[in-house]
Amino acid sequence: MIGEVPDVTGAVVASLTSDGYRVRQVVPGTAVRQLAADRYEADLSSAEALHQLHQLVAGPAGAAVGGVINFLGLCQPFCRPGYEDPEGPVTVAAWTFQIAKEFAPDLRASAAAGSWFVNLTALDGQFGLGGGAVAGAAAGTLGVVKTLRREYPVLAVKAVDVDPDLPPDLLAARVLQEVTAGDDSPEVGLTRQGRWRPALKLAPVPRGLPPLALDAGSVVLVTGGALGVTAEVAKGLAAAARPRLVLVGRSALPGPESPATRDLDRAALRQALLADARRTQAPVLPAEIERRVNRILKDRQILATLDACRAAGAAVEYHPADVSDAEQFGRLIDDLYERFGRIDGVVHGAGVIEDKRIADKTLDSFTRVFRTKVDGALTLARKLRPAGLKFLVFFGSVAGRFGNAGQVDYSAANEALNKLADALAGRWPARVVCINWGPWDAGMVGDELRRVYAARGIDLIPVAEGTRAFLDELRLPGGPAEVVISGGVERMDERRPPGAPTA
Repeated sequence: MIGEVPDVTGAVVASLTSDGYRVRQVVPGTAVRQLAADRYEADLSSAEALHQLHQLVAGPAGAAVGGVINFLGLCQPFCRPGYEDPEGPVTVAAWTFQIAKEFAPDLRASAAAGSWFVNLTALDGQFGLGGGAVAGAAAGTLGVVKTLRREYPVLAVKAVDVDPDLPPDLLAARVLQEVTAGDDSPEVGLTRQGRWRPALKLAPVPRGLPPLALDAGSVVLVTGGALGVTAEVAKGLAAAARPRLVLVGRSALPGPESPATRDLDRAALRQALLADARRTQAPVLPAEIERRVNRILKDRQILATLDACRAAGAAVEYHPADVSDAEQFGRLIDDLYERFGRIDGVVHGAGVIEDKRIADKTLDSFTRVFRTKVDGALTLARKLRPAGLKFLVFFGSVAGRFGNAGQVDYSAANEALNKLADALAGRWPARVVCINWGPWDAGMVGDELRRVYAARGIDLIPVAEGTRAFLDELRLPGGPAEVVISGGVERMDERRPPGAPTA
């Protein structure tokens, strides 16, 4: 059992012990040590410390851990409402990832006896969907456990969100019921009214939507906006309203491409660079050639996006910036308000992908992927002026809604965006939404990924349809803050897709 909540964890420990379980409680600390007979402290950010803790808990006999209850999401400061603490979300998500990574092999080995992993959060008892405008730091842990459930389908994995105002004795009893319930519900909410479970609801776009509330004087900020899916919606915004588009990306603004490479595709570029290296007798390093090819293609797409937006009639700026750097990104937002006196809309599409399964994922990689999406979103939440804002759109992913094998960090980040959108939508007059996109027929989706999606019965979103769906969401007053737009949603909701490993 990880974490401590006054008047709750003690009751859970006592009840499980009386039922014959051997319970070990772990609290976060700076060292690995045994505090009492069944109580330990460990640095949860250290893989080495968690391994040492594991050995202590297992004892000389090497007993396998058969169940984990993660109370971190109910502990201070992670259950505190708000979004002012930039470190809380990444800390609790990373700790939960580390715990899952360390103990998942034990849980898998104990699966025949009924092993389980239960993760607790205190958003509002309805995973932030109850309209209470709560943004708890622990939202990212939901993505961790959903992905754990995907990668280890033999385990009983459950996310339990509780109403933080439940009396401690009632909360302890309800948590115990969920631990021992034995059902396969991946997400369960506990409210004063009883047990609650989220469900997807098909919601066709209504007819007669109001016009897009933008014009040539409007300022729209787009992160990640010169590449991939966000580039497509930036072009859609340019064509629909001709606003001032401020695109932000990690890359520096490219200069004009050399005429020698301008019309070459990937294969021809590779051959041209190899030939140039041989001609100059430079070392031919395949990895370096591939890096240069990718850089040329990315620069080409950035310039093409800017040209297309200008051709559609929009005024366009491009700013190289790291949106996970709160100071740098915050200065850019302040500068826009100073220069234009307004920011009318924001599309936060920045993100990176470094896919690996939980067992192979490093903490550094997890943190990098998580921060790129979440830190930028938190800066927006702190810096934007809600009174003049018309919309704030977070680009999430179905990996956040359903979890996805190999994307524990990406799933965690997108769940954090979902719950931040829920909270801001309840406080701000603007249209605030996190769109959980399925795969688009664009960007990094190559032939191999197309075959994978086809085998799973998941249709790719055509660019024109995705852009239209995005613009519709901006015109949908009072729409839900969490939206899934994808083909093959029913297949995504399956715990074990066709061909997936069983453990």
